[in-house]
Order: sequence, then C-alpha cells, then structure tokens
Amino acid sequence: MRVSDLIARPVRDSAGRTLGQVADLRLVQDGPMLRQVQHAFRVAGLIVAARHTGRLFGYERGPAIKGPWLVRALLGRLHRDTCYVPWEQVDRLDGEAVVLRVGRADLMPVGELYREK
Repeated sequence: MRVSDLIARPVRDSAGRTLGQVADLRLVQDGPMLRQVQHAFRVAGLIVAARHTGRLFGYERGPAIKGPWLVRALLGRLHRDTCYVPWEQVDRLDGEAVVLRVGRADLMPVGELYREK
C-alpha cells in the first residue's frame, strides 16, 4: 500500500461513526535496511481531520510551532477536532474507509501528540 492510498480516506470509529478523513500520516524510520543505505519507513499513525475546510499547516499540532498568533489561533480553532490515531488502533481498511478498534473518546487530540515528548 502506498501513502497516497491512505490520504483522504474516511475514518470510522468502532461504532461506525464517521470521524473525518486521513489528513496526514506519521511515519517512523525503523524498518529493515534498504540497500545498506537507510531504514525503511512504516506508518506509526494517522492524523484525522474532522473538517474538510482548509489544509493542515502545522499550527494545529501544538505550541512548539511558531508563527503569527492570529493564524495559529484561527487554524487551531478550525482544526480543534483533529486527532491522532496510532496504527495499533486501526482495525481494518474496509473498502475506501479506515475502521478503528476504538471510539472517538479514546483518541488523542493531535496537539497532545507533540506535547508528550
């Protein structure tokens, strides 16, 4: 599966409710060595955006992102429901949708992902 196969897929929780769509992926470079040059990437998790308006510019991901306060505030408000789904919480790819093993209440706001370090 290619990264482009996951982007924009609808995401449903364990109860079948649509949470939004895959807006981005979090990749980790810890796979097997490729041609003795670098390790392969694997998908560590999905960033799911509830709203289709606008794009993710990075401002919604936490306080470490610098930029004009007004832009940060507006985009932060627009993407307040954007959440992070660790790959372990993905149950299956069902047709065009990603189906999770958990409900919305069990998901982490994407800003928390960057605060936990």
